[in-house]
Amino acid sequence: MFNFNTLVQKAQSLIDPNASPTTTSSDVHPSKAVLFRLQFRLPDSQSPLQEITAELSFGSASAARSHAQGDDTKSKSHDRSSAYVGKLHLSESYLCFTTQPTSFQPTASLQASTAFNGQTHGSGPAGNGFTLPLVAIRRVERLQTQNSLFALSITTSNGFVVQAGNAGSNPAQKFTLQLAGSRQACERFCDVLKRGLREATKDAGNLKAIVTQCYSEYLLSEKLQKSPEKPDTICRGPPDVGLGLLFRYPGDAKKTRDKSKMRLWAEYLRENGRNFTLVRQPTFARLFRVGLPNRLRGELWELTSGSLFLRLQKPSLYTDTLAKFNGRESLAIDEIEKDLNRSLPEYAGFQSDEGIGRLRRVLTAYSWVDEDVGYCQAMNIVVAALL
Repeated sequence: MFNFNTLVQKAQSLIDPNASPTTTSSDVHPSKAVLFRLQFRLPDSQSPLQEITAELSFGSASAARSHAQGDDTKSKSHDRSSAYVGKLHLSESYLCFTTQPTSFQPTASLQASTAFNGQTHGSGPAGNGFTLPLVAIRRVERLQTQNSLFALSITTSNGFVVQAGNAGSNPAQKFTLQLAGSRQACERFCDVLKRGLREATKDAGNLKAIVTQCYSEYLLSEKLQKSPEKPDTICRGPPDVGLGLLFRYPGDAKKTRDKSKMRLWAEYLRENGRNFTLVRQPTFARLFRVGLPNRLRGELWELTSGSLFLRLQKPSLYTDTLAKFNGRESLAIDEIEKDLNRSLPEYAGFQSDEGIGRLRRVLTAYSWVDEDVGYCQAMNIVVAALL
């Protein structure tokens, strides 16, 4: 396959043999930690601490226990199609599972990975599995098994974060992880997981702040829509999911079948978790090919790109940045002001003060966070499309 970057580097070496190559050794042989973060779209603060082969299964704890014991007569209700064998990875703040082979050998050091054995080099989450923040785990129980296998029952915070005291209307999301390895390896994995769960409690406030802004939480929580008696824990209306709520979304909703897509996605999210607790099953990829409903588009983009995990670290970065640099002037801001009224002017949202104000705030905040880039032409078009 033709590589333009290689051609440029070769031309530069002919012009100036002493010029340093633009491709570093770390780019050619990225470290295990880099590949791990790329595969699960995790923040730069995360690195792989433990990994082990495991089987992910869904259903009741009794069915999972029977399956772990190998009792086929007692586990006829166990759905084999919802059991997946793959790799379970643990970092400082995340528990990740995937059936997709990893891009690095398990024995590779964190500094270098010289051997690749999969197709996940920068491709992001793939296969069946999950990327679960430890703060989103409510309970971990070890299941008693006759054959001494390590089986963990995981209960997530799915549906519990916003609706405190109303959990009865939301069945708990539970799944079982059956670890396959030596007793020492399983004990070591569980010890690191236990420490991580204790450390993760400090992020509970961040988790709640973000979940309340997710449309999936509003969509699946009827009490959020119908019970305004508790203003501290109940949302009175849908969260802000873009200018489309105010000025309508582009395109014909009937032709795009937005309601049908929303119904399909609501059914999937109800059965497989939402936002931080979402589990990828085969239907997940198929639904993406069918299309995203407008009101869930931003949330699902954030989740699959990993930006939702960045927000979990600093949920108030955007508002804090605007407050910190309020009233400050810069060359980037001057350029932003010139392009504001040239950003998708055919859309009603950007013919109003509301739309222009949102566009101005996003571009301004980014210019201060990434001062090396600041602002360049066409960034207003990209941001306008996202808004």
